[in-house]
Amino acid sequence: MRVRLIILCALALVVLALPLSATADQTTASDAAVVKVAFNKKLKRKIIVTGTGLTLYMFTADTNAMPSCYDDETYHCSRLWPPYRSSEPPVAGPGVNASLLTTVQRSDGDPQVMYNRHPVYTDAGSTQWTLKPDTRPGQIRGQGFLQIWFVVSPQGRAIKKKPTR
Repeated sequence: MRVRLIILCALALVVLALPLSATADQTTASDAAVVKVAFNKKLKRKIIVTGTGLTLYMFTADTNAMPSCYDDETYHCSRLWPPYRSSEPPVAGPGVNASLLTTVQRSDGDPQVMYNRHPVYTDAGSTQWTLKPDTRPGQIRGQGFLQIWFVVSPQGRAIKKKPTR
């Protein structure tokens, strides 16, 4: 009887430990940025977004698959447009073409996510430039900013369409 109780207790511990080890594996995977597709009502089109649903933008001044938006002394570009970073290979969510999803090494920290050879950014906003930040899914406040910042399509191209109100 005592041996049976010990075996049952040991099995219970193994069963309880399985979900804990699964959680630990998920934690390490969270270092990978997630990119997914969402339908944007204002553009009436599908766009790519972060795992939390924030809009991803491309900077048309970036060339040769290299980011050019850094925290320089004049414009502080990467403060307004934070690079979407990933210390692990990014994860393609539903609707995302995984073959277009990569990273590029930056000189100021973790690699930046790229989609179709375009480094992608989020919109943090700036009072100096009268740019409101995207703070929740569905917002595209940076769309067309200075005619060089655009939302990215699932095909990896700039969407230059003006949003409807």
